[in-house]
Amino acid sequence: MKQRNRTYYVLFLLLMLLSTGAKAQIKGIVTDSVTHEPLMLVSIQYKGSSYGTRTNEEGKYRLAARQGLDEVTFSYLGYITKTIKVKPGTTTLDVQLCPDNIVLGELVVKPKREHYSRKNNPAVDFMRKVIEHKKALKLEENDYYQYQKYEKMKMSLNDITPEKMEKGLYKKFAFFKDQVEESTLSGKLILPISIKETASRTIYRKNPKSKKTI
Repeated sequence: MKQRNRTYYVLFLLLMLLSTGAKAQIKGIVTDSVTHEPLMLVSIQYKGSSYGTRTNEEGKYRLAARQGLDEVTFSYLGYITKTIKVKPGTTTLDVQLCPDNIVLGELVVKPKREHYSRKNNPAVDFMRKVIEHKKALKLEENDYYQYQKYEKMKMSLNDITPEKMEKGLYKKFAFFKDQVEESTLSGKLILPISIKETASRTIYRKNPKSKKTI
């Protein structure tokens, strides 16, 4: 009975540590700045690190907050990469990405004082057609498509030191010492509490419309 009570106590302790070590999240949606349509599979990553995620089929994302990291980069093929400095306490961050083939206004060539005309200009007409046909490049325009997704979330207690491991609850439960590891990001010691790995495959059919995730 003593052993069972001790097991329950250890589980309760781990739950307490997990709740105190849980990190805040930043969530939002990434859209096209011209069409305002959501962008799927946009790469979202903390600048200078390997931590990141991707948007889902609705253009939405969730990104765990990381101590010491406050610049997030959004990148997507065919769009201008955007890096945003995130203020402390930010929980929602919606982002618009600009296509890298957008034609902006008129171009004035000062030496000859000639205006770049957009009317009857083959280059402008060509770029306009590219933008108009961009919708055809969306995955949903295909009769079929599928993709695989792998996610790994690891939660740890930060700022673990040898001195801290000799005090309080850490000292009482000596097996914690065997779980301590070095962070590949900061080089500091951390105590992993939870690791969650998810693998899925999404299959889409246009007609009749069907979409499922396995």
